[in-house]
Amino acid sequence: MSEQKSRFAAIHMVGHAHLDPVWLWRWTEGYQEARATLTAAVALLEEFEDYVFTFEQVAVVEWIRESDPKLFSRLRDLVVSGRIAMVGGWWVEPDCNLPNLESFVRQGLIGQRYLLEHFGGIANVGLNADPFGHSAALPQVLAGHRIASYCFLRPGPHEIDMPHTLFEWQGLGGASVAAYRIPHEYCTTAENVDRHMESAISKIGAALEDEAMVFYGVGNHGGGPTRRNLKSIEALDADGRFGRLIMSGPDRFFEERRNSGKPMPVHEGELQRHAAGCYAAFAKIKQMNLKAETALLEAERYATLSAATQGVSYPSEKLDEAWKTLLFNQFHDILPGSSILPACEDAVHALGGVIATADRVTNRALQIAARDVAIPADEETQPLIVFNPHPFEAEITAELELSFLPGNWIVSAEDGEETPWQKIRADATIREEDIFRDRYRARIAFPARVPAFGHKLYRVRRTDAPQAIPQFQARAHGTTIENAHLRVTINPQTGWLDEFVTLADGQDLAPAKGAIHTVVSADGSDTWGHRVETYVGQGRQFEVESIHIEDAGPVRASIRVNARLGRSRLSELFVLDSNARSLEIRTEIDWHEELHLLKLRYPTAVSADTARYQMQYGYVERPADGLEYPGQRWVSVAGADGKRISVINNAKYAYDCVDGDIGITAARSPVFAWHDPRELRDNEHYNYQDQGLQRFSVRLLPQTGDDMDEASRLAEMMVMPPRVMMESFHPGDMPATRGLISGLEETPGLRLTALKPWEDDPSTTVMRFVNDTSGPIAARLGLDFAGGHLLSLALEPFEIRTLAVTRSGEIITLDLLEFEPDRKLHLLSEGI
Repeated sequence: MSEQKSRFAAIHMVGHAHLDPVWLWRWTEGYQEARATLTAAVALLEEFEDYVFTFEQVAVVEWIRESDPKLFSRLRDLVVSGRIAMVGGWWVEPDCNLPNLESFVRQGLIGQRYLLEHFGGIANVGLNADPFGHSAALPQVLAGHRIASYCFLRPGPHEIDMPHTLFEWQGLGGASVAAYRIPHEYCTTAENVDRHMESAISKIGAALEDEAMVFYGVGNHGGGPTRRNLKSIEALDADGRFGRLIMSGPDRFFEERRNSGKPMPVHEGELQRHAAGCYAAFAKIKQMNLKAETALLEAERYATLSAATQGVSYPSEKLDEAWKTLLFNQFHDILPGSSILPACEDAVHALGGVIATADRVTNRALQIAARDVAIPADEETQPLIVFNPHPFEAEITAELELSFLPGNWIVSAEDGEETPWQKIRADATIREEDIFRDRYRARIAFPARVPAFGHKLYRVRRTDAPQAIPQFQARAHGTTIENAHLRVTINPQTGWLDEFVTLADGQDLAPAKGAIHTVVSADGSDTWGHRVETYVGQGRQFEVESIHIEDAGPVRASIRVNARLGRSRLSELFVLDSNARSLEIRTEIDWHEELHLLKLRYPTAVSADTARYQMQYGYVERPADGLEYPGQRWVSVAGADGKRISVINNAKYAYDCVDGDIGITAARSPVFAWHDPRELRDNEHYNYQDQGLQRFSVRLLPQTGDDMDEASRLAEMMVMPPRVMMESFHPGDMPATRGLISGLEETPGLRLTALKPWEDDPSTTVMRFVNDTSGPIAARLGLDFAGGHLLSLALEPFEIRTLAVTRSGEIITLDLLEFEPDRKLHLLSEGI
């Protein structure tokens, strides 16, 4: 070990308790273990005067505050005195690929403000030791949380060509943090640490010449450093074979490195990949997470607008608790689907509560808004109001079920302009002529155009005249559906596209005949998909059993394809609405295969060497090499001629691309919490993931050029569609049509990711913008919800910008903690 001794003058020994609040146990067991772990940590801190204990995950600290106030008080004293290095700054250690931007922002917004309130300062070192990869979006988010340094473990040296242990990590937008890849492991056994030290030092990269950092302590189910750990470190320090061993924390290590002035190598972009099976494992938790994220953002928007324009009280306590529940269930063994079945069921139940809370908030805001819309009485009509939660005009096909007078109907806006409409299949299976209180119950669809952050009033009116058929309609015949923009023909043998024509230029984007849409392959990998690089390969296909027209126009044309494989069923409804520029595929899977995987492939005529994957903001380019990658709502490919196809969905995160053929991992059925090398036994019962029914939608958007704005806005409307509600007659102060923001839709690439009250002044509105493009953009927005004030802003490529708009129209720039950037905050690493 003399070589190692000469190489490192000192090694910072970081005593740490990696505590998974949920994994092979449920959260209630994690709750108890938190008390046990931190009680033991306090006892050892009192026994070993040089020992420093490192801890993160604010949610676990809050468990101590609510269950053991005396222990919490002792922890606070030890943090203030510098004996406990409180790092992380986030509510939990989440999965670092799948949450959306606002979830990452709220991890630090809630976590750091909690530390500031209860401990008098914030963390300046991030710690996400165990997640399975790290999005390129994170450095700018961390910097916005005033976190200057970051520790992680995965991907390891065998998973990414990155020889450095310590480096400057630069993400989308150019922001960077100092990053340290933990060598070997983040935890040890309870015994002596000499073997752990040897393994760790052998994996430390060449960028560290003088000092390094090694984590130790029993982990996963908590525990932390043991008495034997600490005594062995004392002995090894006296022995000198590893050089000087310093009882330390990550904050001290980074501070000393920063003060040395030595440069660090730079790594640009994401840190991938590890456990690729977790991008798709347990599809239910992924879909529930997305629904919960979307429901909370929608509720915040409507509640904020309601407070600003109608003086309605903002339900901050309800939404704060809901956000904490969501963030907790984005933990890196919950959202990836790698926990035991009971723990996964707990998470689904919790996220269902988040969605229900958010929906109640949204419904209250919309009911109050609808109450104030002036709707003159007309007994021959049924008023309908469409609400748009987006800061751009929404052109949609509105759907709702209603009870109305029998006979022919017309649908019109309040100004009298008629719009075509169509009966579509209702949720209830009843005869259409069944009457309730002299009224029919039916489901209708009609095109609607609704202002940004606004509403529009429509009416259904009984008439004796037949409906006039519009010139540009959706229609279906045989196995073809078309509208003014697209013509699609389905192959009755393969269930995929024989024709996909953009009518403006006559170009057919359908793939060669016989292209494969479904691939079911054996998947013997464990829950994590350890050592799996790709799920592309040979497999069986679903066999088409039937194909028929479900909707014939004029508003919607659709064809349903039913297919079967073994005990599993696939039903896809190919939909073209009259105003649509993309093909929608409403997908229903009833999956009953075990240790198998379903890839839904979306082959077209576009061939490409690279694919563009949407991130939390912006995008990354990856090779079209067939590897399994995480992404947000869309993947896009462009040919040499500039023709582009984007595949957008509202539920999935696991993708691949081969020469422009985009694949989505739709179902994967390993055993819950199965970790190799454990082998499955024939005589044991197991619970397999993804069994049963799931529903989601996919859209194929043909484009020309490099602009991804249409794909991103379409994705936003897929996950957060405008709402339609019936209303009654009443006076009101609001007009039939109103928008509350303007100007954003004229700025391609500008997205508004949050609209909420300011943490420090609820009467002031916080708006968070991102530039989704690789070039600078500028915009001038009219804020009708804020007294008509104008907002001018210019954003650099991939920049996140948070602004507060006061009632008087003053614009205040904030960081992601919602503090003004020049406001100094105490760092917990500085002590008191």
